[in-house]
Amino acid sequence: MIVPAKFVRALPPVVGDCFKHWAEYLYSSVPFQLADSKIHSTAHTERVLLYALLIGCGEAGVDDRTLTILAHAAVFHDTRRVEDGKDTGHGARAAAFYEEFCRTHAEVEFMPEAACLMRYHDRRDDLGEQAIATAFPDSAEQVIQLFRIFKDADALDRWRLGRRGLNPDYLRTDKATHLVDFAKKLVMLTSIP
Repeated sequence: MIVPAKFVRALPPVVGDCFKHWAEYLYSSVPFQLADSKIHSTAHTERVLLYALLIGCGEAGVDDRTLTILAHAAVFHDTRRVEDGKDTGHGARAAAFYEEFCRTHAEVEFMPEAACLMRYHDRRDDLGEQAIATAFPDSAEQVIQLFRIFKDADALDRWRLGRRGLNPDYLRTDKATHLVDFAKKLVMLTSIP
């Protein structure tokens, strides 16, 4: 793991346990199609996992199912990239891979909400939110909230792209706006030159 242990120790216990479990699983069991990427593989994914859990804890509260949905979305969201550029459609490929992965790895329970977050994370917000409203009519508000949390978690790691990588004005959640400086610091501490 690349996130310093002092940061993990400072997390609420349920968040810290979830982070440690899924970060370890990421490194031990999750294959990336673009494994040699310097900007879209395990280091990026681990930081997105941390941000998703932190924002989720602050915006949606702490419950195991919510944290697991966010963790699954984070861990698998870039696994099927074929290039480091825009690569529109990699979210849909990741969602399909995640569903198949869950079929063959019984220890990972398939969460349809996580697949939906992944599927639309590389698309415009309105497209993702419309798809969520259709797929989850009884819980659309909650799943849209998770979608916004996840998109912000992924966005916070844009600091790895340079000093102008992140425009905080585009963040969707209050908690994410409070993590901007932390995310910048974490990228500096954990990026490989």
